[in-house]
This record gives sequence, structure tokens and C-alpha cells, in this order.
Amino acid sequence: MFKWIRSLLSKNNEDDGQRPKAASSPYAAFKVWFDENRAWSHWPDKEPQSAAWNELIGVAVETTDQGPFVEDVWWHLATKDGVVTYPSEATGAGELLERLQKIPTFNNERLIEAMSSTSNQTFILWDHEGRHQ
Repeated sequence: MFKWIRSLLSKNNEDDGQRPKAASSPYAAFKVWFDENRAWSHWPDKEPQSAAWNELIGVAVETTDQGPFVEDVWWHLATKDGVVTYPSEATGAGELLERLQKIPTFNNERLIEAMSSTSNQTFILWDHEGRHQ
């Protein structure tokens, strides 16, 4: 797991062989993607949710004590109108994390703390007011 986290935090992780393939997870059916304006999450059998980058007010990771055999890390992208949620094993999650890390004051130290958590907690990694730097 720590090799995977390091590969997500690394800028040169494209073919290093350390990152698990999304298809190996049952959560790969969840899809996330982004462009210059928005980030989307698509849950199977539901309409995609999206958040505009310029409307983003917070990024959080929620961990549970349910792992490792069920998803125990959930991402939340908050806007004033709602929250886009997706599992960390979603297809495209690594690429979206790289984009999130480009947000000024994104807290990578808190992300590492979250990835080490085995309890029910929420870690705020960024907010629009800079309170969680």
C-alpha cells in the first residue's frame, strides 16, 4: 500500500510498475476524470456528478476501519452546491489526485497521514480559505 501511495505522490509514476492496475479492484467500475473546467465522478448506474474547479471549496479524504477487503478510503470534492464523492480505487483516481495536488496549499502531509489511518476519520486536505495548510 505504501508503494502505491508513494507512486501517487511521485511526479514520475507512469510506468514504474508499483501502482496497482485499476481493473484489479471491484471499485474500478467507478470512474473519475477531469478537464480544465471540471472534475467528474461516475458511479455505476447513476448520472455523473461534477464539480467546477472555480467553485471548489474543499477537498477531503474519509477513511474507515473497514479495510482492507472493502474500500476504506473515500474522496470528497466539495462545492457550495454539493459534494462529489468517489472511492480511492476508482478508475482515474491517481490522475485526479495529481491534478488536485496542483491546487495551491494542497496539504500532502495530511494526505500521507490519511493514508496511514485505519480508523473512521475525515482529513481536510484543502479548503478555499486556507485553514488546513
